[in-house]
Amino acid sequence: MNQDLFIPNNAFFTFTGCPQGWSLLGSRCFIFNYEEKEWAIAEKSCTALGGNLASIQTQVEYLFIRQLVKTATGKNKLSWVGGNDAVKEGVWLWSDGSNFKFSGWAKGEPNGQEKEKCMEINFRESDYVNDSVCSGKKSFVCSADSSPLE
Repeated sequence: MNQDLFIPNNAFFTFTGCPQGWSLLGSRCFIFNYEEKEWAIAEKSCTALGGNLASIQTQVEYLFIRQLVKTATGKNKLSWVGGNDAVKEGVWLWSDGSNFKFSGWAKGEPNGQEKEKCMEINFRESDYVNDSVCSGKKSFVCSADSSPLE
């Protein structure tokens, strides 16, 4: 077992529609990775697991992802998710290709300072979504579509 991945012990989180160790919310599966990596390398790690860095489609997903991180680490650990504006400044995309409708940025964010092109959650260990330099090493959250329950 890869000890960098957080695998919940509580059966409440994990269901048959997700790979072992992933947590199901709606039709999507999520997993937290403790290992700190640059954004692009974290994205490659997620694709190797069959997903992408997590996109955030709803407030419920945002809160779920934050709780997943907090359950794994005991705190609101700074973590990468899949938002980026690397293609065009100010035009944010999700690495999984889904529609970017996120509006829960912290006040004044994203500000694009110092070529900040990647999205992080839990900035300052609080409810703060921020744009950051992609070369920073952070833990991360992956997501993937769940397989149909049979």
